[in-house]
Amino acid sequence: MRNVDPEFGVAWETVSRIDLPPARRVEPLTSGDVIFSTRGVRTYAVALDPPPFRTVCSPHFFVLRPRGALIDPRFLAWQINQAPAQEYLQREATGSHILNIRREVIERLEIVIPSRARQKAIVAFADAAAREKRLLAGLIENRQQQMNALAAGLRTYDEE
Repeated sequence: MRNVDPEFGVAWETVSRIDLPPARRVEPLTSGDVIFSTRGVRTYAVALDPPPFRTVCSPHFFVLRPRGALIDPRFLAWQINQAPAQEYLQREATGSHILNIRREVIERLEIVIPSRARQKAIVAFADAAAREKRLLAGLIENRQQQMNALAAGLRTYDEE
């Protein structure tokens, strides 16, 4: 779970690598899969680009695999991450300390499916908002570094 972020996707370079037993048949992740976190304070979904190597998911995620051309995986992930779906998931979560989402809960989640053109426009808008957020965070970090350098440069106050 530490390798996946709803805003940045999967940090492929940091995922653990293991050898699965030969008898264990697991279907690898593919481009277009949506992984959904099932545990924790905040549940989220991430649409996958092509994994750079053969990859399987940890049990902390459900793999949602949209079939056909009806829904864009990125749109599905975006919709799951929005307030209406998140409120539903919070209401339906089980557990008192570590929340858990059961399979039936995600299966009952109501998803609105607009036209593919509208889905594409919403995903483009969400991508632009995410880029803007990253740029603003970078500007804030840069300003803080400037302030730290300014403060470090102050040696003494000259009282005249």
